[in-house]
Formats: sequence, structure tokens, C-alpha cells
Amino acid sequence: MPLFTYRCNDCAHEFETLSHFDETPACPSCGGVQVERQLSLIARPAAGGETGESCAAMSGGAPCPSCPALAGQM
Repeated sequence: MPLFTYRCNDCAHEFETLSHFDETPACPSCGGVQVERQLSLIARPAAGGETGESCAAMSGGAPCPSCPALAGQM
């Protein structure tokens, strides 16, 4: 089941939830069902298939010493 990000039209609360593509979840803040699925970015897998924290360089910050951005891989 994919993880989707939603924004509630009633209270503007943004939340993530696991749901089927055709399901519409209720807002956990106000219980409203007028929610819109938001555009989500998919994280790039780490080298070697390992998972890890997202890199600051990917969001415009300074890269960490082990960052693939330093090696010119981004």
C-alpha cells in the first residue's frame, strides 16, 4: 500500500497515510473527508540499496562528507 500526502480542504491540515489509490481518508485533525492528494517526491535510493536519511544537499543545503553530491553522482 503506498504512502500518500493529503491536505484537508476544511482545516488545511496536511498529513500522510497509507491508503489504496482509490481510497479517500478522513482528516485526522478535524475528521473532514474533503481532502486532496498532494504531489509527493520519491526519495532516490542510497548507493548499494541501503536506506538512510535524506541528504541536506538534495534540498539545497550543504552536503555531508559521505554525500554522493560531493562525488558528482547527483
